[in-house]
Amino acid sequence: MPGVAAGVMLACIAAPAAAQSARGDTTVRVLQPVTVVKSADLNFGRVLPAATAATVAVAEDGTRTCGANLRCFGSTTAGAFTVTGSAGETVSITLASPTVTLRNTGGAQTMTATIAISIRSLVLTNGTGTFRVGGTLNVGANQAAGTYTGQYTVSVNYQ
Repeated sequence: MPGVAAGVMLACIAAPAAAQSARGDTTVRVLQPVTVVKSADLNFGRVLPAATAATVAVAEDGTRTCGANLRCFGSTTAGAFTVTGSAGETVSITLASPTVTLRNTGGAQTMTATIAISIRSLVLTNGTGTFRVGGTLNVGANQAAGTYTGQYTVSVNYQ
């Protein structure tokens, strides 16, 4: 029975498995550059200072709160920005510094303002979104007359 033993022995040797393969997919979504454009300036209006320091606040909705002993006149506006980019994407919004120094036309007198953004992130519906900026202006006692201006920087980035 040597032939039977050889046949049994051959049957016990495993046949090599057939090679298998699978495919994987790769994707990327190329986004359009995100941009931010100012659509309105933050404007505290006109202020008549008092003998003591006080603040003037403009909320993100544009409403003003005039501090004790100050007199406030004229219209105010919250800052406003429009963001454009790829539809459905979320962007983060940051403020470079919450403190802004405003200088009068001659540059000798200053005031400071604390700036606040209305939201920290937004979804670009149809590729656009907006946010607003408010702030609190510190008016010194007997603040010198003049037109004071300053700048702040906002940045937007995809999340």
